[in-house]
Amino acid sequence: MRKVVWIIIILLALLVSVMSFMYLFDGVNEGYLELKSKEVLKSRLWWSFLYTHIVTGGIAIVIGWIQFSKRMQTTYVKWHRTLGKIYVVMALLCAISGFYIGFFATGGWIPATGFIAMALIYFYTTLQGFLAIKNKQITAHQNYMTYSYAACLAAVTLRIYIPLSFVLEIDYILAYSIIAWVSWIPNLAIAWWVNKRREKTNISFLHLINVILYR
Repeated sequence: MRKVVWIIIILLALLVSVMSFMYLFDGVNEGYLELKSKEVLKSRLWWSFLYTHIVTGGIAIVIGWIQFSKRMQTTYVKWHRTLGKIYVVMALLCAISGFYIGFFATGGWIPATGFIAMALIYFYTTLQGFLAIKNKQITAHQNYMTYSYAACLAAVTLRIYIPLSFVLEIDYILAYSIIAWVSWIPNLAIAWWVNKRREKTNISFLHLINVILYR
């Protein structure tokens, strides 16, 4: 079951990443731009941050899942570190650009606050994950990067919820305001559960070692 979930996540991540890079050749979806003000659409700064967000987010999504492979972490350590550094740079740039464009989110302050909060969490967890491994805090590094990639995958869940809202015939602005929050909060809740299980496993392992050594 765990493998099936990971396969689904990987396929969706790859799909969203391909869609992101298609924007470079085909342009941003016109439906996304229809509700933007003329002032925003004329802003070169907004367009720069938007495309930075799209490109860096696409790269972060496509390489992020690889980092959770036990084989990558133990056998291909140099690759793990190199890809990890690339992920951190891409994720931080994606979060910074997402923070900026979040202020111009369609629907007003409710979706804007949701996207801005997600960008801040994405930035914080990624940075803390990087600092943790620099200080050789492996468990903390794993936990923070789990949260980081969960926030990164909001790009995937958002693209699941939006078509679903059309099927359910929910008003677009209302749906977008809700999706701005539910695209990442459940992801972080799952990441919290994963981290708790990891910590429990680590504690159990250490307890077993102590029993063997000091019985």
